[in-house]
Amino acid sequence: MRISNLNILTVTNILFYSRIVISLIFGGLILFITNNGKMVENQILNAVLVFGLLLFCLLLGQIGCVLLRIYFTSKSKYPYILNIICNMLGFGRKRLQKENININLDDFIKDNNLSLILYYINNPQYPILDFHKNKIRYFTQEYDWENFRWSYKIKSQGRNSIQILEYEGINQNNEKIKDFIDFEKIDAEENEVLLLFIVHDLLFGKSSSIYY
Repeated sequence: MRISNLNILTVTNILFYSRIVISLIFGGLILFITNNGKMVENQILNAVLVFGLLLFCLLLGQIGCVLLRIYFTSKSKYPYILNIICNMLGFGRKRLQKENININLDDFIKDNNLSLILYYINNPQYPILDFHKNKIRYFTQEYDWENFRWSYKIKSQGRNSIQILEYEGINQNNEKIKDFIDFEKIDAEENEVLLLFIVHDLLFGKSSSIYY
């Protein structure tokens, strides 16, 4: 399969796991070297050394992830959108300028195996999120992208973290609504909801996603 044929969600998964794998590989190598060498006798210095090596491995993992990102975006059919979602997910940071993108939405949806109607995870018959050109519907509330503001966040919840999307918009009854979307309630692939928001924001909204 050609690299350019990989959909964006597949690329983001590769980047996520590559960062972990690269960190583990270098961590294993450093652990092997230190076990075959002489550590200092001072326990505090040993702890500082191990902590420093751990941070170094994480840094190497991030550097490897960024290099892979550069490679994938150079081969991607949709490099601008791939760069945006990589910025939002923390796979490096590339400064982007606002552009008038010229893509066919139907082709983009097909190329990336996306669905414009997403369902409640506990009830696959109940549509919870619906994208329709310049309109977006969440539960029973419909908004126009022209006056729809949103921000993507990772929220701590005990020992875990969840992806949420805070938004503010004017619904079909001309009421101002401020709420958030919990990704865990939606039956969708990893980062699918985020990717749908990005492409619709670029085509019909305020392109706020480029400022991450």
